[in-house]
Amino acid sequence: MDSSKRSSSSSSLSSLHSELLEEILCRVPAEAMMRSKPTCKQWNDLIKALPTNKTFIYKHLDRSSSDSSSKRFIRTSDSSVRIIDPGTKERSTSPMPAEFQESNKVHTILQCDGLVLCIRRDYSQISQPRRPHIAIWNPLLRRAKWIDPSGGLLPNSVYGMGYKTREEDGYKILRFSNSWFKVAEGDTQVEVYEFKNSSWRTLDHVKVDVRVDSKGVSVMGNMYWLTEKNGILGFDFTAETFKDVCSCPPLFFGHRRYLSCFREDRLSLLQQAKESKKIEVWISNNLADESVSFTRYFSVDKPGLPALNLHESILHPVYCFVKPRRMFALCEGDEGEGVTYTTYGILCEIDEGGLRNQTETETERIYGRLRYPIFCGHVYVPSFVPLP
Repeated sequence: MDSSKRSSSSSSLSSLHSELLEEILCRVPAEAMMRSKPTCKQWNDLIKALPTNKTFIYKHLDRSSSDSSSKRFIRTSDSSVRIIDPGTKERSTSPMPAEFQESNKVHTILQCDGLVLCIRRDYSQISQPRRPHIAIWNPLLRRAKWIDPSGGLLPNSVYGMGYKTREEDGYKILRFSNSWFKVAEGDTQVEVYEFKNSSWRTLDHVKVDVRVDSKGVSVMGNMYWLTEKNGILGFDFTAETFKDVCSCPPLFFGHRRYLSCFREDRLSLLQQAKESKKIEVWISNNLADESVSFTRYFSVDKPGLPALNLHESILHPVYCFVKPRRMFALCEGDEGEGVTYTTYGILCEIDEGGLRNQTETETERIYGRLRYPIFCGHVYVPSFVPLP
């Protein structure tokens, strides 16, 4: 852009009423705003200042969360972060945050409001109980920080993240040991970390049975998991209690299930038959309703459907809907023998007519004994929410 056009753009910006300008910027994708900062000094200063306005932050976030085209897949490896727009298939790669470089053993586990909860993957730290192993990270703002631990990391720990109130720094982390793993009889110890006062608290002991292969999903400030009893378990961060939310549709023999968020206020449940590769997707009603249940969203049983999970419970595909009844899924596999293997990511586009498109997103060479890639992909909405 030449200097005369830059000057014109700056004058146009300064003449806009601040409320009108905020309304316009609320409709601009967060990533596009960050890319446009170098356009001119006023634009740079304006974008730097807006994220300090919590009213703007959450207005922009709510608009983005309700817009299916704002959803991204985020995938981490030991050294890099990859963000994929499933609708356009555009991909960006950036280094892992400097805070994570020392460990090189961090993978994401879930996200809430654009904040990504991470956990260190080095289980040798079990013998070092005071070593931080949990971090909070905003990939858009490229900021991260470690959280002081309450104790050692256990392989069977389950985590969640949500909030009581967003605007008052009411974000919290939940941690408990999955009862499915417990050897001794007894209830599970549940801990909650509050960002507001940077401290852990122990709640009453309860019995919690979450599926081993279930990834938790944060929706509207609360957490949800699949249970071993074919249901949905929720954790309310306001009341700090678990509750049985609803039953799931019947699970047929040989099917696998994956839980995700649909729009910004409901759950989606994908199940795939192991042999036929048939896919069914079920959608819940609004989770704020008094009674929650699932209805079938779409079903597809066509030749050529891919297996979305290639290594049983080791890898977990992620999926979202950018267009009505059109699913985008990101999964991972590997091939090779001997001492050389190649891992690869695959982006699949599937609707009721079958597989519409399949794109390889990345490959990585591994030498030595095959290390099954623990898939660190998640559905993510970029946001300006600062680290709590």
